[in-house]
Amino acid sequence: MKRTDRKEVVEWIKALRFPDGYAASLSRGVNLKTLKVLGMKSHDFHIWIERLLPAMTHGYLPDPVWRVLVELSYFFRQLCARELSRAVILDLERAAPLLLCNLEMIFPPGFFLPMQHLILHLPREARLGGPVQARWCYPIERCLKIL
Repeated sequence: MKRTDRKEVVEWIKALRFPDGYAASLSRGVNLKTLKVLGMKSHDFHIWIERLLPAMTHGYLPDPVWRVLVELSYFFRQLCARELSRAVILDLERAAPLLLCNLEMIFPPGFFLPMQHLILHLPREARLGGPVQARWCYPIERCLKIL
């Protein structure tokens, strides 16, 4: 993205308002001088990928790149739903390799660490363990100041 486009996106993030406890620290971590967002926790990244990424990048990236990012966002939105059906999980298991291949066509090889390949294994984990709400660390991370 061009610097002017990044500035527009960062200003948009700065203007976003969320309820307390949802993703409230996003706007506080925006640095308009460096055009970066810092200080995000794992739940903030979750909201970023699942909800903000498609809206934030629409119109700034080429259409094929934007579509792959929308697929990634939709993949995580389905995977992290409160209720999962077996049919949805099977669709996710079939879509994961294609999504990863599409990402590999866009991003350079240095971008892909073992963490990016975890996308392949997440639907199987959901099939074996059920919805991720009770197994991922977001609820605990939200309560760290209290605990």
